[in-house]
Amino acid sequence: MDFKAYWLLTKFIAPLALTIVAVDLSDQVLNRGLSSAKNATEMLAIFGIAYTLTQFASGPFQEFKNVSLVLVHNKKEARIGLITLFLLSAIVITLALLIAYTDFGYFITHTLFRLDEDVGQATRKAVLMLSFIPLFHGMESSLSILRVLMFWWPLAIVQAVQKISRPMINLFVARDLGGSDEAVQAIAVLTLVYPTGRIPYGWLNELKSLQPAFLKNNQGTLVHRRHIRNFDICCLSIVLMISFSLFWIPGIVTSFYTNSLDLSMEVALMCVVPLKIFSVFPLFTGWRSHNTSWLLMMKKTAALFPSAVIRMVFLIIVLIVFPKMGLHGAPLGVAALLAGFVVETISVQIASFITEYRMKRNQPAMVTCEPTENAESSNDGELKTSPLLNGDTVYREDDVQIEEGEGDELIEMDSNL
Repeated sequence: MDFKAYWLLTKFIAPLALTIVAVDLSDQVLNRGLSSAKNATEMLAIFGIAYTLTQFASGPFQEFKNVSLVLVHNKKEARIGLITLFLLSAIVITLALLIAYTDFGYFITHTLFRLDEDVGQATRKAVLMLSFIPLFHGMESSLSILRVLMFWWPLAIVQAVQKISRPMINLFVARDLGGSDEAVQAIAVLTLVYPTGRIPYGWLNELKSLQPAFLKNNQGTLVHRRHIRNFDICCLSIVLMISFSLFWIPGIVTSFYTNSLDLSMEVALMCVVPLKIFSVFPLFTGWRSHNTSWLLMMKKTAALFPSAVIRMVFLIIVLIVFPKMGLHGAPLGVAALLAGFVVETISVQIASFITEYRMKRNQPAMVTCEPTENAESSNDGELKTSPLLNGDTVYREDDVQIEEGEGDELIEMDSNL
């Protein structure tokens, strides 16, 4: 029955993957429109700064889908999730208004990024136009508001740090090059390579939805933890092959940018090295998603918070140190982003090990038997078997009620996480 389990996983992840790929491709459509402008480099830089700032604001709202997946069970809980979403969206829209019409925005564009008057003004207007994106990112979402926030805030912080990495990289790259024409060109290149590099691997982030969707509440389905682990490895292997093929075979990148986006060969060549660095991103994205998926299912989102702090600290260190070693421009930005990915992934793995250890220590001893694909039922009042996360079986009393969110699930953890 393993084939059916993998087919269920494929049917679940395929629409999510196609949606993510479509979003990344749409970014390139926008870039194509900007590249046809007379001052294409400036337009790409303006859009790149405004879009990454907006993505920083909207990133945390993407995690509302995990609120829905884990916490929402009925229409009342869905309404509470939506109310929370609208309240938080109002904060983001207010911030965008401040950037567009107050000295705060002038400080960001002129003092921090060192943009000239025309480019800075256009950037502030672009931020305002994109300010409603967070609201749409948080919709298909579904408790008390406090419970939503308690589950959501660690995910929001992690996502915010991931999204702020790009505007921060743009900031350091621009300041490193002194706000010169080279700085504008470097930001334009980063605007081009971010969505291009994400096209092969961006959808791997959706793998974190698999364990909450198929293993939540220890439900007896055909899909077990070993299936998800094997499925994740398969997806990761395919994406790595695609990434290395696209970004390392000479001529593919330059042909894409010159023919599809109508860019000059000079700009296209500047994208080659950053995209080669992007080819290893899938390894850490897939690894991180697998561990995050387990923590989401266990409702241990707070364990993810340290990874965000570590990523931010390490990113800043790299952006300060690497220029002193001779690395500048777009390669500096992508190398710093990769360094942040690496330390964040390792931190999430450590958090998973620590969480598993604590849960094992706090759980009573359980009796296990051989793996079975379907739970075996017994008479009322007797012990009943149900599948473990790794496909094994655990016995539990039929009348035991496990309260969601309390962290006392009667589950024997897989020692080979």
